[in-house]
Amino acid sequence: MAFILLVEDEKLLRWSLQQRLEKEGHEVHTAEDLAEAKRHLAEHRPDLMLLDLSLPDGHGLDFYEQNRSILDETVVLVMTAVGQVEDAVRAMKLGALDFLSKPIDHRALADLVNRSIEVRATKRDAGLAKRIQEQQLEEDVIAESEEFRRTLEIATDVTRSQVQTILLLGESGTGKNVVARHIHRVSERRDQPFFEVNCAAIPDQLMESELFGHEKGAFTDAKSSRKGSFELAEGGTVLLDEVGEIRYDLQAKLLHLLEDRTFRRVGGARELRADVTVVAATNRNLRRMVEQKKFRDDLYYRLSVFPIEVPALRDRRDDILPLARMFLKHLKKKTGRTFDCLTRDAENVLLAYAWPGNVRELRNVMERAVILERGPHLEVGSLVLDCIQTVISPDEALTSPAPVEMPQGIVPLEEVEREMVKRAMDAAGDNQTRAAELLGVTRDQLRYRLKKFEEE
Repeated sequence: MAFILLVEDEKLLRWSLQQRLEKEGHEVHTAEDLAEAKRHLAEHRPDLMLLDLSLPDGHGLDFYEQNRSILDETVVLVMTAVGQVEDAVRAMKLGALDFLSKPIDHRALADLVNRSIEVRATKRDAGLAKRIQEQQLEEDVIAESEEFRRTLEIATDVTRSQVQTILLLGESGTGKNVVARHIHRVSERRDQPFFEVNCAAIPDQLMESELFGHEKGAFTDAKSSRKGSFELAEGGTVLLDEVGEIRYDLQAKLLHLLEDRTFRRVGGARELRADVTVVAATNRNLRRMVEQKKFRDDLYYRLSVFPIEVPALRDRRDDILPLARMFLKHLKKKTGRTFDCLTRDAENVLLAYAWPGNVRELRNVMERAVILERGPHLEVGSLVLDCIQTVISPDEALTSPAPVEMPQGIVPLEEVEREMVKRAMDAAGDNQTRAAELLGVTRDQLRYRLKKFEEE
């Protein structure tokens, strides 16, 4: 379904076109002149605009030119009378996708609109992939520690040996996606798309379409064909983050792609090729999942041809302060704050902390600190850590950076989370949807935690 704005002054034609497009499943808003069309654009950004050129209060192309920035992601189709060839040429130069000559053939209109929506979706997805790639590949890779440098060296060696399937293992928040982007950056595919799929965040019923795409009519809401991640990343790299979350029946299709580099869209009969490097990442114990019949053994062995373990932050302590300073630099720019640096005591606290949430937790701590700190230096008092620890001296932090024991009565945050999930499920009578509502999370987020706690 697409949101369409139809700008046409002839009442009967406007009504008939609206009826035909709504029959195709689209949501159609109409405007009889440019003033009304402008009011619509002030409230909504249509997926597609059907624009008549001769309107009571002006020329359609003048309106299009004046609103090009607003219509940047909108497909524009113009409707022209016979003999308006110059107008059609001008429309194409402005960025209109196509034009229809009056009188309008309703069947041709419906086909053109559906094709145009597919073109828009493809361009939007490809544009999104490019923006994500540009944003992510600009991030700094901090590797001051010997442990993380060695991890990147192994990843580089594996990549340059032309291995096309790599498995990244490690705790949540260690930076597996950073290693994946490093793999893409040092590969021969560096100038092609880098596409990241968070398998834990996509509902089960949408996962197959997200990975492989679908054909028009493949399911109820499939009004047009759509390319999946493997097609959009053609020639580049696909990161399957949290690959252990892919449902069991879909794992066979992923295995087929990894072995033959071919796949079919949902509802499609044609075999398509996937010239991509696949990097899979997980913080789960896939071997144990295989034993529990929750992960296919053949897929596990196919993924783990060359597994790379990404070390926890507590095992690469030489990276803690460089990472903290990098986050501080980016956050200062983002928030407009002007901190000089971390104080020595603040640095020692960061070094002494266990970082159960790894690099992700460090970033969150720095973000909170930037919000809380009011002085010229970032002080200890602004470091809000999830697990309360006893205060140690700066000398102790430098000589013995191991985590300190928590005071009596304080329990790890994960234990609290596990207990809250258990209580919510009990209160909801094991209804996951209701339990998720009680916890203020999505059903998929709850299911992820249930799986995680079940394996521990």
